[in-house]
Amino acid sequence: MRAPRFPLQLSVRYRPLGHVEWRQGKTANVSSSGVLLQVPDPLQVDTRVEFQLALAPKGKGTTGEVACKGRVVRVITGDEAPQPGFAIAIEQYDIRPKSRSAQQGRFQNQSQLS
Repeated sequence: MRAPRFPLQLSVRYRPLGHVEWRQGKTANVSSSGVLLQVPDPLQVDTRVEFQLALAPKGKGTTGEVACKGRVVRVITGDEAPQPGFAIAIEQYDIRPKSRSAQQGRFQNQSQLS
């Protein structure tokens, strides 16, 4: 059964694993097993990727992020949707305060996706 998707537009930065430079995009939707990113130049299917979703607090709370690793499972072209992009199956994630974003932390939660 497919995980429910939530239409959330969040800022995201992403890069293929092993690359230094981050790219910017927006989420189109998010689920417990994956995310759909809207970007002008989508990555190819089976590309291993890491990405960070920005979490904004309500009021005066601490900002945070969800740092993830996964694999591109689908590419969306401009012919299929208003904006091109790609879908990522999430394999690992870590929710952390924004202040740790510069540090390289271990991914503490893993999901086994088939």
